[in-house]
Amino acid sequence: MDHMLINEQLDEIYAEGHDKKKIDFYAPESPREEVALLFIHGGGWEKGSKEQWCDVAKHFAQLGYFCASAGYRLTDSAVYPAQLEDVHSAMQYMKKQSSRFGFNPERIVVIGSSAGGYLAAMMALDAAYKESLPQAVILYCPVTTLEMEGEFLPRFMGCPREGNEELYREASPYHRITGTEPPFLIIQGDADVLTPYEQVAAFHEALLENGVHSEIEVLEGVSHGFGYGIATPAQQKSVQRMEAFLQTHFSA
Repeated sequence: MDHMLINEQLDEIYAEGHDKKKIDFYAPESPREEVALLFIHGGGWEKGSKEQWCDVAKHFAQLGYFCASAGYRLTDSAVYPAQLEDVHSAMQYMKKQSSRFGFNPERIVVIGSSAGGYLAAMMALDAAYKESLPQAVILYCPVTTLEMEGEFLPRFMGCPREGNEELYREASPYHRITGTEPPFLIIQGDADVLTPYEQVAAFHEALLENGVHSEIEVLEGVSHGFGYGIATPAQQKSVQRMEAFLQTHFSA
């Protein structure tokens, strides 16, 4: 791969009101691709940072993709749906930078890991935000349903599951599929105990059953949260799979 200069614009404020509402841009000096990539970090909605995706974003910027990585309010300051509202705001701010950086604002792919995978999926499944609908979604070990175990879930939702079952169901990607969604690529370790393979595979199958294009890449022996980097075998395989997916769906 030829070395390409990357213009980094970090910590831009995409919306007022909280210091997590910032976005990092990684702009190739000579973009080779029209499509742009928006990365969303995980951490159970209560930790993590946009900087986690730095190495992966720089890798794709080297390939000619304009890349961004967005932060969002965590559960110490806000609960659902604030996090989803934030990433939609980040997408809208990003789209407004298209002439500045030279990418197509109608060809943005959203990538998320774990809780960030949940937010990425919900961006494609939330009809209230049609203006920030991604053109494709790539999910690493995503949270696909809130009907699962985890002490972080009530903190995210702002209420216990008991007595609020319908709200938890309504906020679950699995129950929002309509058949109108863009293509999905899901990358999942089969040794993941936090977002088990069975739950993620069920989401993948539900997409297919509703006529949505969905691909799943299963990484043998890989556990949760493997994706932030380009060094390990799992990370390298994931990046290669993403490159192939992008070329299939967005090549000129």
